Amino acid sequence: MTSPRTDKPSGRPTLPTAAVTHLTSLLEARSPSLPEWFDVAERHNYVAPASTVPALMTAALSHPEHRERLLLLAGPRGQYLADHNPDWAQLRRVGSRRDELWLSTDTDDRMAWFDYIRTLDPALATEELEIAWDTEAPSLRRDFLGRLRVGLGEHDYDVLERGLDDSSIDVRERSIQLLRQLPGSPFAERMTARAKAWVRLETKPLRPRLVIRLPGSLDSQAPRDGIEDVHNKYKGIGKWWLRQVVTATPLALWDSMIGSPREAFRIPIEQQWHDVMTESWTAATVLQKNSAWASALLERDGRNTDRRIVSIANPRERIAYILDGHADDYLLGVDGSALLDGIGHPWPLAVAQKLVSALEAEAAEHAASGDELGIHSRHSHYSTLRSAQARFPLEAVALLSGAANRASTTDWQRAFTETAAHIEDRRIRLDVLRNG
Repeated sequence: MTSPRTDKPSGRPTLPTAAVTHLTSLLEARSPSLPEWFDVAERHNYVAPASTVPALMTAALSHPEHRERLLLLAGPRGQYLADHNPDWAQLRRVGSRRDELWLSTDTDDRMAWFDYIRTLDPALATEELEIAWDTEAPSLRRDFLGRLRVGLGEHDYDVLERGLDDSSIDVRERSIQLLRQLPGSPFAERMTARAKAWVRLETKPLRPRLVIRLPGSLDSQAPRDGIEDVHNKYKGIGKWWLRQVVTATPLALWDSMIGSPREAFRIPIEQQWHDVMTESWTAATVLQKNSAWASALLERDGRNTDRRIVSIANPRERIAYILDGHADDYLLGVDGSALLDGIGHPWPLAVAQKLVSALEAEAAEHAASGDELGIHSRHSHYSTLRSAQARFPLEAVALLSGAANRASTTDWQRAFTETAAHIEDRRIRLDVLRNG
């Protein structure tokens, strides 16, 4: 095997010609295999040949979901072109241009610098925002806070606390929305104190249960923390208070109080408060992206689990859930797709076997129906087959070839054969990258 050519300006190995051709075709098809291709290309630290950089810059404009990876491949030449071509100005990567961009009078320049630094050093971006806070217009303070979603963390506590005291209601509301996602913040500590005072675990005289005792009025800091006192407008003000507090309380409190998420969803709660507590725990799971609580909800609700919850559930537990047969009735549908999203790439061979078995069952139903199309045809499972092309492990070719041999209709034989061929194409593309 020969050593790959090296790009002299960057010192990085040059992307092989065949790989350039592969990338072009993947981009044209908007292939779901692109993330896998980029992963391997970046592992080998490739840079694109100089002659291909303009095309990559154009592609970076039209493929925002892959923009950063394309710019990494374009390397220093790409940044040189972005500096000298107004059409590509938005592709300039601006980390070293603080004085030029962050101190600019152009809002777009400032936002571009802030967004980029949030991806590299979120704490630095927040530090700069805090320095400029008092001089920013309320609308800009609101917009900058919205950008904190990227890299949100403990470095944002102070600026968000500051936002709670802002004169602009939009800034205050955005600060509250973000603080609800930070279970380690001072805001979360205040919510925890309220939850402990309002909700307690009672162990006697019967089995454990949760007892809710709300105060007659809110504490003086509650409005600042977004707990609205709207008893003059709505009925059920107590439930509204409880919902706001529990939604913003770290789920770790209930773990320590009750034992585990699964126990929390089983513990007796006074009837008038039961739905409020469980719905608020569900909302908190989404906000805090708590995988343990999401897995407990998946176990409880099965197919009816909110898809936002499914995407947070621990990937290993989702795989076990599939392999244990709990999703057999819906694995090929949109609810099954939600289970598969984010479990890793490529999918485990055992998951591929489950899917191929389910597709073979559909092929048999299609053959028995005698219909050319219909709900059991390959066309009804286009999205699953396309996902298999990109996410099945390379070893799954044998599974698909066997399924093609067993299929009794030409239509499904073709579906299995084409999917296997796409996986072989992936193997070839990845071998080109690995071998230089």
